[in-house]
Amino acid sequence: MRFLSTVALLVCTAALGFSQDERNDIVCNSTPASTVGHEAHVIVQRVVLTGPWGRNEVTAYLPENVAESAVLFSHSAIHADSGESADLRLLARKLAQAGAAVVVPERTLIWSPEDWATNRAGAPVICAHRWLVDHVKVVKGGEPDTDENRGIVRYGYAYVGPRLCDPAAVAVCRYTMPDNWDCVSRKRQCQPTLWVPVGETEGGDSTLRMLSGEALQSVQWLEGRVRLSPTPI
Repeated sequence: MRFLSTVALLVCTAALGFSQDERNDIVCNSTPASTVGHEAHVIVQRVVLTGPWGRNEVTAYLPENVAESAVLFSHSAIHADSGESADLRLLARKLAQAGAAVVVPERTLIWSPEDWATNRAGAPVICAHRWLVDHVKVVKGGEPDTDENRGIVRYGYAYVGPRLCDPAAVAVCRYTMPDNWDCVSRKRQCQPTLWVPVGETEGGDSTLRMLSGEALQSVQWLEGRVRLSPTPI
């Protein structure tokens, strides 16, 4: 069972064709993390992220030891106009039980989207990515595992969500990714990231699989692509 069968999921940092010119950074303030749960070797923490863009609560699912990999979700739930819904926090907890650090902004993805900008607000997800990078220790610094030809075998980072609207572009939605934007704005090197498209309106997309009840089974597929040991369903 897989998220996608025909679309490549690899997105390397700064590989989307966006300009690498210097840009203004966004403000990402955060409250101290508070622990709200600890069960099945998973520590659950809550953080509030704020800035001129607004306010968003984030839930972090953390393994008790150093994380084998890190996964960022763009949303915590999907609500479809058909009445179906999916709680993505269930996937996050499952991934954390396998050894990943998972960060989930408390936001709802609306399906199908009303317009080109729906579900693509950039600042909340970019700030969640920044908190993840700054506060979570990942094995090998998140570097991927490679083969003898330096091809990526398993990733240290993954992102589950749609392309985002670049916060620096006001008049139009210029697509970016959370790791791409953050690395350019802070002038630092980031690791390659596995992208699982959710909430996308063109090309490959996993939204319907999430809504159909296949999501938990598909967790094992994602575990096999990032540095995790598959867990039983």
